Amino acid sequence: MGPCRGQRGSCYTIRADRYLCDKEFRYLRNKEEEMYWSHFQTVQFCQFLTGRFDQQLAIPKKFADSIRKKMAGTVALRGPSGHVWNVGLVTNGDTLLLKQGWESFIEDHSLEENDILIFKYNGMSRFDVSIFDQESLCEKATSYFVKKCEHTESGHGSKRSTSVEEISEDSSESSDDVSVGRRVKRRTSNAARTPPSRIQPTRSTSKRPRGTNTKRGSSRGYPLQLKSRRRKVTEDETKRVQQMAAEASSENSFVVVMRASHVYKGFFMSIPAEWAKVHLPKGSQDIELRVKEKRWVAKYHYKGYGGGLTNGWKKFVVDNFLEEFDVCVFDLTSGTPDNFVLDVKIFRVVEEVIPPSVARGRRRLILGE
Repeated sequence: MGPCRGQRGSCYTIRADRYLCDKEFRYLRNKEEEMYWSHFQTVQFCQFLTGRFDQQLAIPKKFADSIRKKMAGTVALRGPSGHVWNVGLVTNGDTLLLKQGWESFIEDHSLEENDILIFKYNGMSRFDVSIFDQESLCEKATSYFVKKCEHTESGHGSKRSTSVEEISEDSSESSDDVSVGRRVKRRTSNAARTPPSRIQPTRSTSKRPRGTNTKRGSSRGYPLQLKSRRRKVTEDETKRVQQMAAEASSENSFVVVMRASHVYKGFFMSIPAEWAKVHLPKGSQDIELRVKEKRWVAKYHYKGYGGGLTNGWKKFVVDNFLEEFDVCVFDLTSGTPDNFVLDVKIFRVVEEVIPPSVARGRRRLILGE
């Protein structure tokens, strides 16, 4: 019996030691959690865009419970471009939601379902937001080039205040000088009603003389967004054009399947990093795009790990009526330091060309009319 009692006592001792260790471990973990939420200057959360993400976004419960008392009714979201969007907070039961003004943040950044956002809280109801693509899991390069549509403050969050003015036939939406083809009514911000200290950038509400161009990135104008009028495409059709493009490619070429951010909004097309590393210089410069006898010049924007086409790419898209799922083969025909030329072959998923419409609030016009 003696040895059994000794063994049993040893078991009790081991269990007690484990209990004390587990209790101490939980205590330390709780202290670490408390220190993180109460003493760290920046805390972060990640959210995937799903469901009704274009109307509101839920803040994770653990984050909301820990930070709720530190945040005001409105928070400032600073995007990768450095611009700031004011968004109102609302509650739905135990859930804290980004609501008023969130739709503007979504639209201006051309966000899509399953994109990934990381919110870094810096105190004083301010977040820095990083935006990642759902397919590549890399940052969305276009998010660094967003030109904020001006909003005026109204209650919780932000709300657009618009007036209507005429623009002439030769007006354009961006530095690419994309013509819209006919006179239309245009909504512009009425910044005069908002204190200048709360506007970034300041926008005038006075009417312009006809014939004056509106530049994206200037103090006037909303970023161009296009809406397809083409019929829905099938999976077999997309596979067919991708196969055709692959057969037409060579060692000096790269292939890109057009996405919404390439041809409808944002208008930034990334060039495959491995191809760019071999064929393009480590620096930004102009690249000539050529389709048969027609030529366009686009800016290759280099970011240190790769880059893509920006200024001038939008005009190429509009002039060639490119649509989502179309495939382009870019073939390098000249690669001298002063002259980079890409011959472009376009493979349309639907052969019939139907010009997209320009979406501007409730008003639309058809390109080319």
